[in-house]
Amino acid sequence: MSNETAIPAKRTFNFNGMILDDPDPAMPPEQVLEFHALLHAELTNATLKGPSLGADGVQSYKVEVKIGDDN
Repeated sequence: MSNETAIPAKRTFNFNGMILDDPDPAMPPEQVLEFHALLHAELTNATLKGPSLGADGVQSYKVEVKIGDDN
């Protein structure tokens, strides 16, 4: 039996040219958006693309704000 614990992968959230902090690696990505929506209201209407895995092992999510109606 191993005593090793899994270390969550480092994540970045790219939004409008900014890198949003990952407040808690244990949070689901959608909950990270909810956390940042307190300061960036447009994130309440956003979707996540990714993650893409960088060469350094960092998971990178792209945050896209939905504009208009899907109809």
